This record gives sequence, structure tokens and C-alpha cells, in this order.
Amino acid sequence: MEQKMKRFIVKPQAIEELVHHDIPKMEEEIGPLFKFMDREMVPESDVTLLVRQVNREVKDELRAGPSLHTHEVNQLYCLLGDLELEVMLGAEKHRVKGPASILVPAGMQHAIRFAGGKGYLVNVLSGARYR
Repeated sequence: MEQKMKRFIVKPQAIEELVHHDIPKMEEEIGPLFKFMDREMVPESDVTLLVRQVNREVKDELRAGPSLHTHEVNQLYCLLGDLELEVMLGAEKHRVKGPASILVPAGMQHAIRFAGGKGYLVNVLSGARYR
């Protein structure tokens, strides 16, 4: 029985490609992005969990981040550390400094730009696959 349950325990995977993101540019300017959980890793999973490690001080002029887009499911961003984001939610722009959480309801246009600090950006989607 123990071996059967082991399939629920997975190691994170580095992400090299992701829709709406320029992963190589963001990794070079900000830090790596890891997938900790999704349906491809564990078929029973109904969440996607991504974590970006911001391991160097973000320079304000870089402003790297995904382009304006929507998801069919709710999305939650959690800023850990003193990480700072510029967030577009619909037509509104906000500057958010961690620690903080940002909920993006399903269907809402949104985009983020890394604007300063270091830390982690945790990204949780309630659906099984990021798209």
C-alpha cells in the first residue's frame, strides 16, 4: 500500500516554457520558476502550484512579467518576503508589496510586473492545468 501512495509525493520541476511568459528572460532577470503540482504530475490533483524564486534584487526598469491574459479558473498570487509587484486587475493598476495575497477571479484580465525586492511568488490556480 505504501508504494501506491508514494505517487502523491513529487519533486518540483523547473519550468522552461509557459504560455503568456517569456521564461528565459524572466529567469535571467528575476530567478527560476518551478512547478510543484498539477494534473500532469499527479492525475488526481485539482490545483496547479507554481513558485518563482526571486533571488536577486529586481531592478525597477526591468519590469519582467507575463503579458495581460485571463484564466478560466480563480488564481491566487502570494508574495513572500519583501517582493513588490505591479499588478493589473482589469483596467486598474496596483503596486503590492509582500507579504500579501492577490486573488484574480476567473475571467478577469490581469498581468504582473516584478517591481522590486526579493522573495518568492507563489501562484495557485484552482483548475488542474495552467493555460
